[in-house]
Amino acid sequence: MKENNSLFSETGRESLWKRYIKDIPDDGYFLTLSCILGALYPGSEAMIPKVYDLFGLNWGTNPRPESGWSCCSGIAYHGDIMPIEGTLLTVARLWSIAQEIGVDTITMSCVTSFGIHCECRDLYENEPGLKEKIDRLLKQSCGREFEIPKYILHTSDVFYHYRNQLRDNFMKFQLIDKKTGTPLNVVDHVGCHYSKLFPEEHSLGGSEYCEVLSGMATAWGGKEIDYPERRHCCGMGFRQCMISPNRAGTMASVHKKMKSMSPFQPDLIITNCPGCQVFLDKEQWAIYEITGKKYFIPVLTYQEVAGILMGWDPYGVVGIQFHTVPVEPLLDKIGTPYNPSEAWLGINKRQVY
Repeated sequence: MKENNSLFSETGRESLWKRYIKDIPDDGYFLTLSCILGALYPGSEAMIPKVYDLFGLNWGTNPRPESGWSCCSGIAYHGDIMPIEGTLLTVARLWSIAQEIGVDTITMSCVTSFGIHCECRDLYENEPGLKEKIDRLLKQSCGREFEIPKYILHTSDVFYHYRNQLRDNFMKFQLIDKKTGTPLNVVDHVGCHYSKLFPEEHSLGGSEYCEVLSGMATAWGGKEIDYPERRHCCGMGFRQCMISPNRAGTMASVHKKMKSMSPFQPDLIITNCPGCQVFLDKEQWAIYEITGKKYFIPVLTYQEVAGILMGWDPYGVVGIQFHTVPVEPLLDKIGTPYNPSEAWLGINKRQVY
């Protein structure tokens, strides 16, 4: 076999990698919010507009009740309590709001929403007559019209797109141990609905070698850690976390991942899925209560990692006080200053908790 035809040659690898690269426009974004992220890790979602504004991007959103903005209905759809037609209609309404603003790129902070938007577009592209049907239903229900957006991105795609500019222009710290000067060990956990539903069309790197998070981590000074259960689901799975008798399945999945990664001594886990963030963070305490095993590996969203490295207030902006696993030991390694007495200060520096 000639070297240029081999997947193990440089040319072959480049050819293969092109299948997993997608276009990420520089701006013109419509931002849709997450049902989970803003409620449980509010700093993460609030930092997305701050980063968009750092680069002076053209972006917009319209979450006011009178606009018709809503969630994507993904949890209801995947929980089998809402038919796909209702989800198609809900997403079409969101696309119509984006088009009113004058942008053609949908960005969402939720990985479930990302999968839902991509699935809706895939259905329109492959089912004749479906677009006309939803057009008619949308017009009848709320008087709106919609077009299929040109781009569908997760907000982690945008952070990945600007990862080097964030590092070079705004970051004061790196994912490097301040005392030893060595890169911190970073485990990436990519949401299943980002990388596994449409691995070639919508994931940076496909399902196995997705680099949307590891690319940020290494660009920001960290060391990418591989381990056997790296692509194992966090266990959220909707039917596991929503149905009480199935909750043990969620914790078992987290425990499996923790046992697999712990020999590699990770300093942090970075996530891009709100649900994964919740369960990888909070189930560590449940595992400790039941088994007595302390993993306590800090779990952060990519927004939180970026905010910390830019020197933003860990409590007032990043919101690390909402975590179950303490993040302060990670801040000590990086060298980021913080004042624990300010963890629960509200408006006018009043203690709220």
